[in-house]
Amino acid sequence: MSTSKHNPTGRGAIRGQLTRMVLIPSVSFLLLWALLTAAGVTSALRLASSVQRGESGMAAFDLIAAELRAERKATQVYLGDGSAATHDALVQTRERTDAIFARQRERIASLLGSDDTELASRVRDFFAVWEDLPELREEVDRGETRRERALQDYTSLISAILLVDDAIVAQLHGDGSRTDGSVALDLMRAQDRYAQADALLAGALAAGAMEYPETAHFTFLTASYRDTLKRAEPELSSPARPVYQELHQSPSWISLQDLSLQVLSRPPVADASGEPAFNTEIPVDAEEWRRAMEDTEPMVQRLVAAQTETALETAESSAVQIIVVHAVGCLVVLVAGSAAIVYALRLARRLTGRLHRLYTDTMEVADTRLPDIVARAGSGSRVDVTAELPALKYGEDEIGRVADAFNTAQRTAAAAAVQQAEIREGANRVFLGIARRNQELVQRQLQLLDEIESAEDDPVALRRLLRLDHLVTRGRRYADNLLILAGAAAARRWNDPMPLVDVVRAATSEIQDYERVRLRSMARVRVRGHAAADVTHLLAELVENAAHFSPAPTQVDVEARTTADGTVVEVLDRGPGMSVEQYAEANGTLAEPPEFDVMTLSDEPRLGLFVVARLAARHGISVRLEPSPYGGTLARVVLPPALLTETDGDFDSQEETTSPEEEDKETVSSEEDTVVRHGAPS
Repeated sequence: MSTSKHNPTGRGAIRGQLTRMVLIPSVSFLLLWALLTAAGVTSALRLASSVQRGESGMAAFDLIAAELRAERKATQVYLGDGSAATHDALVQTRERTDAIFARQRERIASLLGSDDTELASRVRDFFAVWEDLPELREEVDRGETRRERALQDYTSLISAILLVDDAIVAQLHGDGSRTDGSVALDLMRAQDRYAQADALLAGALAAGAMEYPETAHFTFLTASYRDTLKRAEPELSSPARPVYQELHQSPSWISLQDLSLQVLSRPPVADASGEPAFNTEIPVDAEEWRRAMEDTEPMVQRLVAAQTETALETAESSAVQIIVVHAVGCLVVLVAGSAAIVYALRLARRLTGRLHRLYTDTMEVADTRLPDIVARAGSGSRVDVTAELPALKYGEDEIGRVADAFNTAQRTAAAAAVQQAEIREGANRVFLGIARRNQELVQRQLQLLDEIESAEDDPVALRRLLRLDHLVTRGRRYADNLLILAGAAAARRWNDPMPLVDVVRAATSEIQDYERVRLRSMARVRVRGHAAADVTHLLAELVENAAHFSPAPTQVDVEARTTADGTVVEVLDRGPGMSVEQYAEANGTLAEPPEFDVMTLSDEPRLGLFVVARLAARHGISVRLEPSPYGGTLARVVLPPALLTETDGDFDSQEETTSPEEEDKETVSSEEDTVVRHGAPS
């Protein structure tokens, strides 16, 4: 249903008047709202971007720092031991460090574009320190640096990372107060000093002794990370507290502290104020220290990770909170501005809303309910128009009276549609009754003719009886047409599959000019019994159509071949053909059979085309008409594999081909063949 839309633009239009009434205050309000929203949203988005970029940057730097700590420890062990094995382990650690840096370089470089100049400056400082790493590695390989100097150089590089983390946290928590981020930074520093102490002692154990400066440095590192952890305990986040308790109560942590105390409390053998010298041997078993570190290091990492995650979540929550604050502010402005024009809008919307609802309800009836009523009435269901179309109630004013007029019009239209559907249903029942009566008469005629033919010996009389039999057979097909138009199935059935060549012959025998039909090559397949009668009927309609629309002297060729999609039966005539538009219209009817009452042509070929479409749709058969390259029309019928079965042993594997001479004999003798009368089962 098409609906025309009227869009009045004159000064007297209701929509125009109401629009001018609210336009000026609405525009003023929108400008104010836009200014406030722009400022708030810009600030919130900037903070949200900082949170996202900072989270990515901290994760990348944490990965690099972990590899640098491992390389720092491997360097200490190599400088203390000097063996080829420890150097190979150091080289492998360096390769892992370089690989991690290469993968994370792009993420950390993205921080250079930060609006925070301090953060960008510290990232550049890190890259500058990183450039010195190859030189440090060469000095280590050449033995030109001591353990303590190498420890300081690696620590300087890791400290540059901690300075970047500090700038990121400061950017996310710019108020300077003690926050989860600050606690996370303290834990990161404690973790690094904890790792420094491990690296320092690992190098000393590899060397077999520890120098006085190393002892002093180990003492500082141990006291520093222990004090930092103790100070941070009261301010730890909820997720980090259980990890802290697990760490300090673990036997490995207690053992680690005892081993550290043994290192610090061993007696010296030289004056600390003199030249650097070695203390006594370190009273710590290297394997016992390694096990304690391996057990406690994951817990320290989990402690730092839990606190850092909380800090990032806090920053993200702050960004969301700022967005919410601005959203609430905008909402307040929106409510305040809306209060000034709400009265005018309510008046406008009340009127236009009722009109819109009337339009929507009316279109819903016209587009949904009325077609549904017509469809159900057409299928034979009983329809109560009053119950199916409740009245539209819109009051007693002018709009209400318009709704009453729509109610009357819609019920009248629905009643007319129901009446038309009932008339069409009655006509179908009449067609069905007439067809069944005709079928009964035709069947009785065929039985009577069969009895007469069986008792007749005169060849001339027998030939006449066979011609009469042929006419009765055609009449039976026309009666079947009425059944198909009425939506019923034909009564004729086969129980067993039938060879396709017999189906084609049966179809040919049911037309008037069967002498003009030539059978070309025939595929060696059988048509299943449940579909044989309908396929025969379908082909008979197409062959009759071809013979009817081609000149009398010409012949109609029928051939069948097997393809990947099934078996193709082609009916070719040499008539005048049709126009492109006529082919398109006919193929549209064949593809989607319309309702019988929309048929625009009443001549027999059009009726036969409709019957073909119904039969094809029933069995999934594809039928298409197209111009023949030799003139005339080619009807192509594709029988799907579901309707076919292989031939049995009575047939060879080759296609049956009828020569022109044999075709002439076959068409002449077909009058006397029993297939003339029994071409389709009864």
